[in-house]
Amino acid sequence: MNNHLDITIQHIADRLGLSVSTVSRALNGSYGVHPRTIARVQEAAAELGYVPNLGAKQLVTRRSNLIGVFMPELDSESNRGFDDIFAALRKGLRLYQKEILIFSVPFGEEEYRPGSLSEWVRMRSLEGCVFMQPFGKGHPLIREAIKLQVPSVNMGSAVGPRCSLAVSDNYEGGRMAGSYLLELGHEKLGYINGPEHLSICEDRYRGFCAAFRNGTGTEHDPALKRTGDFSGASGAGVILELMESYPELTAVCCANDMMAMGAIMELARHGISVPEDLSLVGYDGTYFTAYTNPPLSTIRHRFEQIGIRAAELLLELINGGAGRTLKVMPELVRRDSVRSI
Repeated sequence: MNNHLDITIQHIADRLGLSVSTVSRALNGSYGVHPRTIARVQEAAAELGYVPNLGAKQLVTRRSNLIGVFMPELDSESNRGFDDIFAALRKGLRLYQKEILIFSVPFGEEEYRPGSLSEWVRMRSLEGCVFMQPFGKGHPLIREAIKLQVPSVNMGSAVGPRCSLAVSDNYEGGRMAGSYLLELGHEKLGYINGPEHLSICEDRYRGFCAAFRNGTGTEHDPALKRTGDFSGASGAGVILELMESYPELTAVCCANDMMAMGAIMELARHGISVPEDLSLVGYDGTYFTAYTNPPLSTIRHRFEQIGIRAAELLLELINGGAGRTLKVMPELVRRDSVRSI
């Protein structure tokens, strides 16, 4: 039996009936090799005990294979949606032999030190960057990435020559939420929005308003909207005032699950039943929404698909592609927090 140090890519190529060049590109995670071929080569390499010479590999490819993933530090209570996407993103990048370095960055614009991204990219030899929500086009971190033209994927709102956008379609999600409530007979609809300077909040409410307009022939009254900060406390803080001001409301749509959960808790404290007295729908579709009382109807992001496609977009850019936008359709999850009337 050969010592594992004696195994070469020629042995892998012979076993699979592939060319040496194809095996080499597959092991390097090169763009353009089919993922199934990469998986076959990696499996054969593991079975044969192939050990790559990483030093020689870097000399040949001149690549570090390091990707920076930038997480926002959020002060307020919020749903950390990037936790759900991260596993799929890591899986996608590893398929192309890329490793991840995680950077935790304050979300407040005044806390960001100009030039930090340039320093991180240079010092760590990053091949590309992934910026998690809610970093958007207005944040100095994203503006710096676009100026540097480092291959980047943003999950907020930014697109540039070397920056692609991978995001759930928030407009369609808002439209789904509004259509769902109208379908069940609700026409007196309240809305609890998140921070209105965020594009995701603007898009969700626009979609909701489009559904309301198409379903009723009238515009949604902005007086029936309240604004929270995505925290459960903010949902709890506005739901009673909204109901007291407009007792004819039969349902409220919330721009995220945390605010909906806070609203359910506050209503229960005051003897108001969901959905018998008021129906509620959330947004994001995180796993714990199945365990609220009652289980929460919500709009769920397709987290795994977004993460995998983000990895593919980044590989496009690393290999010379141009920035583009990819939107993934969310899905409606029907549960017990909404009833028909």
